Amino acid sequence: HWLKLSCLSSCPAHTSRKAAPHPQVARMMRRGLRNALPKRDRWHALQEYAVGETNTEEFRLLRARDSQVGSLVSTAGTDTKAINWSEWEGKISNKEVFGCLKTFHSQQSALLDQVLAEDHAAAVKKQTDGWELFDASVASCQKSVEKSETILKNGARALWISFQNPPISLLSQSEWLDADQYWQAFVEKHHFYHNHLASAVEDPESKDYDAKVKADLKRNWETFDGRGTTRQNNKLLYQRPSYEYYDVMRGPLIEHMIFYLTKTGGDARMFPEVMPTKWFAEIYDVRFKIYNVLQRRKRQVHEATWARESFHDFHPHDLEHDGEAYFSKLIAKESASTELCAGRLMGNFILFSDSYVPVQSGMAFYKAIQMDGGKGTFYSLGADVHCLFYKPAGEALTTPDPVDSFHALADHASMTGRKFEAGYAAAFEAFTEVLSSRKAGLGGSWFTAPGESSKDAFMRRIKRSDPSYDIFAAYAEEHGERWAAAKTLSMEEAMAQMPEIERKYAIECEEYNSILFGLNDELSAAAKLEQEQLAKLADVGELPGKIDSGELVAIDASGAMKADGVAKAIDELDSVRDKTIDVVLATKLPALEKKK
Repeated sequence: HWLKLSCLSSCPAHTSRKAAPHPQVARMMRRGLRNALPKRDRWHALQEYAVGETNTEEFRLLRARDSQVGSLVSTAGTDTKAINWSEWEGKISNKEVFGCLKTFHSQQSALLDQVLAEDHAAAVKKQTDGWELFDASVASCQKSVEKSETILKNGARALWISFQNPPISLLSQSEWLDADQYWQAFVEKHHFYHNHLASAVEDPESKDYDAKVKADLKRNWETFDGRGTTRQNNKLLYQRPSYEYYDVMRGPLIEHMIFYLTKTGGDARMFPEVMPTKWFAEIYDVRFKIYNVLQRRKRQVHEATWARESFHDFHPHDLEHDGEAYFSKLIAKESASTELCAGRLMGNFILFSDSYVPVQSGMAFYKAIQMDGGKGTFYSLGADVHCLFYKPAGEALTTPDPVDSFHALADHASMTGRKFEAGYAAAFEAFTEVLSSRKAGLGGSWFTAPGESSKDAFMRRIKRSDPSYDIFAAYAEEHGERWAAAKTLSMEEAMAQMPEIERKYAIECEEYNSILFGLNDELSAAAKLEQEQLAKLADVGELPGKIDSGELVAIDASGAMKADGVAKAIDELDSVRDKTIDVVLATKLPALEKKK
């Protein structure tokens, strides 16, 4: 219709005579309407668009009714017999009804005769008013099109400016921010992204929003500060000194402290009053990289299970009330796992032996000699050390990159049938990326200063007040003594010792699992729960069926286990674990005995 109106508005006949259109134009309009509007006998072709049996049946009934109406109209075209009112007057006893019917028929007949007698074509030709409304509609449409084009240009300009702005991780107060007024206004209004801001109803520049922030400040002060202070010396929470801010907001303190220690490798006592702005942007990027993985994982689980509620991995169900306790346990679990891993490395003097390749299996032996074609040298630190050390020929080994080390560990876990959880892997990789960023300030090193050994770097960072300081100091001393008395082995001697070392290494792995699930409360709780579930399945007789069907798979050193062997292993698990823990705890370290 707009196309027809635009054609008419540009017609020469119309522009030359707007008050009364030319008869030729009127004929063109009527001819166009007759061509555009379908005739009554053409609508039957719409049956092709009827989809489904129900629509087809309805269309068939409609055509049948149309045929009935058409036949009735065609028969009505003949002259009808006049009504004999005298005959009907004798048949109808109620004279008032008869009079009403006769009067109504006479009035309607006279009205129809008058309408049919009029010259409708002449009446249509005399109608010359109404073009003003048409012209006003065309002008209004043209103005709307102009406004739409303006809105489109402004939107494209805003999108182009937003796309050209650098990511927020490159935010700097001294470079492009001073020249880009659009981005400067954005930063001044939003500081960074307000992920807590309901942008649809809240304006951070309004007085109502300021009042809300002040109310939240007072509530947080009364809830978390605990000093009974009512005088507000600072207008807003972010304007208070950082130590008071962190005293109230414990979550940001943990997050910023972890980032600072990972980024610099410094001491918590040197935590800055205000961190650089770029660090806050990096924390923001790391946080939402992890949230991106966690949210994608949550969405997959939620859509697959159709559960009423779904929660992020590594997050409590009630973050507001249980968040502090949950993350405290999570940090304690990671700390305990790290300590046990360090103890495992210290058991065979692998920790601090950076210039050597530890060899505890045949596969490791083969990969070690592949590094230089077997031109290097093997070393042994004693018969009680279940490990050989290989020093490749040529230049000394360098400290590996943290990101490369994580990728190698993740690949090894995947190839051996194990895999990190998605959220844990994302956090682990982000942690190694922050570690690698130290290289810019340490001359290409991320752990040691130039010319410093890993042992010196580790002992420099650990506090003397740390309960484990004496243990690491004794280990570092014994580590130096062992390497001073290290024995050089030939290739044949190393190959002869490998079967026994590999056998002891396998036993050591089994014992380590017992210690891991016995001493760590977090891991032991989950292990005991799964152990109880398997014990219940064995008691009710469902365990053999699940193992035979492949729903549960149990593996030991010899291969797949049967149901009887699994039940027996479950019964012996606690006793074996307790014996191993007692032996380990009763072991005395010679280095610590010297300290006494």
